[in-house]
Amino acid sequence: MSSETFTELLNRMSVVRKARLEALWRMTPNERIAAMRRGSLSMEQCCAWAARFPQQVPLINGEFEFIAAHMPEVCE
Repeated sequence: MSSETFTELLNRMSVVRKARLEALWRMTPNERIAAMRRGSLSMEQCCAWAARFPQQVPLINGEFEFIAAHMPEVCE
C-alpha cells in the first residue's frame, strides 16, 4: 500500500492533468474546432475548453457541439 496522502495524490493528479491539457491550450480556436470535429479531443479536453473559453465552442441548438453531436435529434 502506498504511503502517499490524499493531498499528495490530488497534487500529482493535477500536474498530470495539466500536462494532458497543455497541448490543447497551445492550439488556436480554429485548430481546437478542427480537432474536436475529427474526434481527436477527449471529453476531458472538450469540457476544459468549454469551461475556459465557452464562447469559442460551436453550438448546435444552444448546446456545445461536442455534446449535441451525441443527441438523437442531432444525429438524425
